[in-house]
Amino acid sequence: MPIRYALPPDADVMAEITCATFAEFEDFDVTREQSAANWRRNLLGEAAERPRPHHTRIAELPDGTVIGLVMGGPADPALGLDAEIYALAVHPGHQGHGHGRALLKAVAADLCADGFGSLAIRVLAINKRARRFYTSLGGVLAGEVSPDEVFYAWPEIAALL
Repeated sequence: MPIRYALPPDADVMAEITCATFAEFEDFDVTREQSAANWRRNLLGEAAERPRPHHTRIAELPDGTVIGLVMGGPADPALGLDAEIYALAVHPGHQGHGHGRALLKAVAADLCADGFGSLAIRVLAINKRARRFYTSLGGVLAGEVSPDEVFYAWPEIAALL
C-alpha cells in the first residue's frame, strides 16, 4: 500500500474519510461539506500559522483511491510534548490492515527527522478502538484534554520508528 507525502492534501477527500471514520459516534453531526470547509480552513491556517511545517501523508490503493490520512506538526504547548498528530483516520472499510500503523510511523519519521523528540495524539474518550490502537503502538495515556478527549504520548518519538 503506497503511503506518500501530500501537500496540499485534497480537503474533499480528507472530509470523506473523516466523516466515514467518525460516523459510528452518535454525536458526530458534521456534514461532509462542513468537514471539507473545516479542512480547507485548517490546512491554510496550518500552513500560515505554524512555526514549522506540518507533515501530511495519505495512504492510497494501487488505483489511487485515498483510504487514510495523517497530519502532524508542532504540539499545543499545553500537552507538554514537542509534536502532535492533528488528524489520523482510515476509512472504516480499510481499518485493521496496518494502514493506520503505517501512516503513524511515516509521519513520526518525518517529525523525528525535523528534530521533534516526543509525540502526542488526542482522541475522543469514547473511541475505544483508537485508544487500544495507540496503546498497542506503545502510546501511554497521558491526560485529559477536555471532558470528551484524552491524549496519548510517546515521550520518545523514535519508539514509533
